[in-house]
Formats: sequence, C-alpha cells, structure tokens
Amino acid sequence: MIRKEKLFPLQQVPDHIRETFPALSFPDEQMLQEAVDYLRISLSDLFFNPKGDSAPFVYYKEIVLVELPEVLIIDELELTKMKIKIHQTHISLQQFIKRNEWKRLFLFMDPRILAPAFDELFDTIPEEQRMDVLQAIQKRIGTYPLLRNESALQMIAGNIK
Repeated sequence: MIRKEKLFPLQQVPDHIRETFPALSFPDEQMLQEAVDYLRISLSDLFFNPKGDSAPFVYYKEIVLVELPEVLIIDELELTKMKIKIHQTHISLQQFIKRNEWKRLFLFMDPRILAPAFDELFDTIPEEQRMDVLQAIQKRIGTYPLLRNESALQMIAGNIK
C-alpha cells in the first residue's frame, strides 16, 4: 500500500535518502522542469517511493498513481507514453465518478492506493455503494484494507455485529 505521506516530493529528496539508493539517477532541477513541462503536470505531483517495488518515481495526484520511468528525460517519457497514460487515467477515473460507478472506479484504480482513496472518498461514495466498494477493494488486495477514516471504520464495525 502506498500512502502519500510516506513518499518524498521528488524535488526535495534528502541527501541521506539519495545516498541510500546509489544506483538511482535522481533527476536534477532542470530534468524535473523539462519533465513537468512535457507532461503538463505540477512538480508537486512527482514523488520518490523509497519502497518502490517496481518503480521508484511516481506521479501521484488525487486518486491517480502512475509509475514513471527511472530516467525522467523526454525521450523516455515519450517512449513510455507517459503524457497519454496520465491524462487518460485521470479521464477514466473522473468518468466513473460522474457516472456514479464507484465499484468500477475502485476496480480500475491502482491497487496500491485503494485504502487511502477509500478513506479520502468515503463521504462522497453513496452509502448504498460503500460496502460493495469495500468488498471489491478486499478482493483486489486480498486482505481487509488498513483504513484511517473514522466513518469507514464505524461502518465496518456496524456491519460486523
């Protein structure tokens, strides 16, 4: 599971963390600015995931998580079609919300952010869909999600009785 507070903003990765990952080429300010300009995103949405099992650099905004290439240069971003991937993921997730298809939203979303997204969106999800969404999350991640939203925890406790 990925929680945003466990990530480092990519432009502010401390030296002691960088030293822990000597094989990684952390982007400098110019590379970051070029990547941000090319992708048409905010620098504040780029993060370093120190527990990144498959990709150390990620784009994470709202309920969208997209793994980025290890080298943030324009050629690599073009090759991996990052601009399209980020844009399309935002569009798809927003369409599920507009159509009130909350279970489909959570089935489409990156599984590593399902619990934080459920915490964040709990009050927005129609009450009659919440348990279906929670069950879909549970099936996708194989365990009960670690939630922090007090209302969600109360809903679960009420259904266990």
